[in-house]
Amino acid sequence: MAEQKTAQQAVREQYKVAENVAENALRAWNDLAATTAEFAFDNYSKSLRYSQEARAQADRLAGESLASYRRVYEEGFKAWQGYLQGVSQIMSREN
Repeated sequence: MAEQKTAQQAVREQYKVAENVAENALRAWNDLAATTAEFAFDNYSKSLRYSQEARAQADRLAGESLASYRRVYEEGFKAWQGYLQGVSQIMSREN
């Protein structure tokens, strides 16, 4: 009978060891899944933020470029107006 208890105890101990190994593997898997999800969400968040910053910079650059073009156009137009007025004055003096 003592040998039978010992065999039962050995089987119980083996089951307990297997249970601990399975529990540790499950915990490791859960930790890995949580870490992977956190990493993915963190990178996604950073990617969105960088994209928004790049978009804002591109919008600002486009606005500045259009404003510069408008100033160049207006100054060129004023220069042509001045030139035409000068030519007009010259022409009116000759007549």
